[in-house]
Amino acid sequence: MNATKAQVEKSRAQMNHRHDLMEKSKGDYIIAVETTNTNQHEYYHQRWPGLINQMQRCEEHRIDEIREVLQEQCSIHQSIIPHIQECIETISENCNNINPAEDSELLMEERSNQPYPPDHQFIEYGTAKPEPATFGAHNNSTRKTKRDKKKKFMLSPPEIPPRFKDLMPSFHSGDDEKDVNKETFDNLPPEKRKKAFKEKIKEIEGKI
Repeated sequence: MNATKAQVEKSRAQMNHRHDLMEKSKGDYIIAVETTNTNQHEYYHQRWPGLINQMQRCEEHRIDEIREVLQEQCSIHQSIIPHIQECIETISENCNNINPAEDSELLMEERSNQPYPPDHQFIEYGTAKPEPATFGAHNNSTRKTKRDKKKKFMLSPPEIPPRFKDLMPSFHSGDDEKDVNKETFDNLPPEKRKKAFKEKIKEIEGKI
């Protein structure tokens, strides 16, 4: 033991300092344990039961709202059931009255009576264009029908609106060859005739 007095005092001072640190840490630990226990007790005995009670009140309100909605739905459904039943009976009765033969005959009759366009005619170059032929109609006398009383639906050719009639060229017979040539440009060569037709189309479109 050759330690000097100064070294002994230094070691004693270090021991005392470490003892003070230990006591301070022990005190902080005791305070932390007490604080933790206090907060835990407050959470499980005050905050958590209050939160559970609040959630229960919200759930009770939600269930009560659903109950009222279901009751109202049942009441409305019960009031509508007679109307639904009546509609079902009406639909069933009308289904029993459906006659496929008559329904198909009505459709085929309307389709077969539609007019068809006339045959195309050969027009000699330089001659007047003939008057447009009228639309033809199918003859249903050869068709076998299952209906005693038939309504014929004849479709007439489309009518030209009055405001377009003045814009359409009028064609005449050979008595007025000058007017025909003026409107059809038959007196012009092919290239000039094509150009004249384009100008005439632009003029008509401008009037429209």
